[in-house]
Amino acid sequence: MTNITDWTKPGSFSAGRDPLGFQAASVRLYTSLVPGLTNVTNRLRYYSFYCWVVWQFEQIHHTTKEDKWVEFIRRCEAAIALACQIGDAANALGMAGSEWWRYEAAETSKKTFDLIKPTNRPGEDGQYLKAKYGNFGQFYTASMLEMGLIDSASARVYGVTSTAGKALAVAVQEEHPEACALLLKSVKSGRISRSDCETISEALHPSYLDPSSQEARLLKEFLQGGRADDPTAEARRISLRNVLAVVSDSKGEFDLRRELYVQSGSLGAPSQVGQNLTRWRAYFLNEFCHIALEVWLNDIVGLSNQVAEPTSVEALASSLASTAVSDEKASTEDLAASLALSGLGGEHDLGAELLAAASTKKRPETSAVTGSTKLILSLWLRWRQSTQVRDELLRETVEGRSAEGVFRFLDLNSAANARLTIAKLIKKFVVSNHLMIAGQKLATGGRFTYRFTLDDGCLVDGEFGEYTYTQPRIVNLLTFARDAHLVDESTGTITAAGAEFLNAA
Repeated sequence: MTNITDWTKPGSFSAGRDPLGFQAASVRLYTSLVPGLTNVTNRLRYYSFYCWVVWQFEQIHHTTKEDKWVEFIRRCEAAIALACQIGDAANALGMAGSEWWRYEAAETSKKTFDLIKPTNRPGEDGQYLKAKYGNFGQFYTASMLEMGLIDSASARVYGVTSTAGKALAVAVQEEHPEACALLLKSVKSGRISRSDCETISEALHPSYLDPSSQEARLLKEFLQGGRADDPTAEARRISLRNVLAVVSDSKGEFDLRRELYVQSGSLGAPSQVGQNLTRWRAYFLNEFCHIALEVWLNDIVGLSNQVAEPTSVEALASSLASTAVSDEKASTEDLAASLALSGLGGEHDLGAELLAAASTKKRPETSAVTGSTKLILSLWLRWRQSTQVRDELLRETVEGRSAEGVFRFLDLNSAANARLTIAKLIKKFVVSNHLMIAGQKLATGGRFTYRFTLDDGCLVDGEFGEYTYTQPRIVNLLTFARDAHLVDESTGTITAAGAEFLNAA
């Protein structure tokens, strides 16, 4: 038999980023809190650079042919990445192609570089970037469309908007005509000299944005949410102010995640916009709850592999619960009261400990298993009466898969035996949710993400996973603040411009 029907083909294996379905709620929360950038839009100045690239393509080629656009954008990206590696590699972090050019740029004897070979085979190895439409197409297009800097001329070829996008493009061109001309010359010829790279880097390096320039003014207007026609403006402005408040309060190193959850100092002031901070708390609650469940997921995998013969889900969940809850008789309510952490900082720190336990492909220690119980019950006891936080979670919850779903389950079982409650919680939020999510991924995308499978009611073929928090864009928001000279790069302190924005009415 030579033909194999589709349903017998194995799916391609993938580790699966969200094996319990909880991260989706986290993503929905942070997307609304920091719109207009993503976890992979790494440098503020790329927005003005891409506006200039799109505008130049419009003027030079007068076409919407994809092959022309692909060649143009990939050569532009490769050229600017190489130029900044040669000009100032140490401060060129986050630029697409930096790793590709690192060693070649370091050869100071090399005076001319080929831009064709590293860019003309998208999707293949040996390219500055595999993505066909470049870093722009893969990571920046959606954000720039959302904030009204570009619009679509065809399916994959774009034009700058007549106001915001063109203003940025013109600012780049008028303030750096020599560097722009050299870059266009290299794109056309497919070659670039070391000396031209140095000139381009001096003008267009993402760390060299002149705060007094028109380009900087327009980028700061976008970043600070100053454009009335930008639908992403208000939410980003408020989150930026909260991030700058953390920087302003700090006397040295700080943990941005911790501060946005604890919300002490300036973040606790009445002048802060409450809903933004409430949604940040909802985001972190979901992350803490999720990582605790991931610890249990790895532990139940370890249990299923440890037993000598297939064991039922009921038995495995009960075994895990007996480790997670040492008191056989306490109610859920009483156990929560006895385990509750005294402060929000302690909850964050326990979450960080559990993150370390969940991020390795091995069975967690008993302390992590019991720590997950402590964190989940402590969070529930602290926040169960907070309708504002729970409402924010509820809005982003699908089919109960979030911290709100866990809290609601605990609400219903507050008087029940704690060990039995945790056993049922494990069956529902770990075993059932994982099998459902993995099945949906296999059915829709052909990705095999099962950490274990069921055989006649027993868990079999368990495989440990590595789990982590989502990345809620705040790191890139802080990078953008440094690029815009709102935060001093060398000292990490807020600048006069940053303080002026922070304290503005």
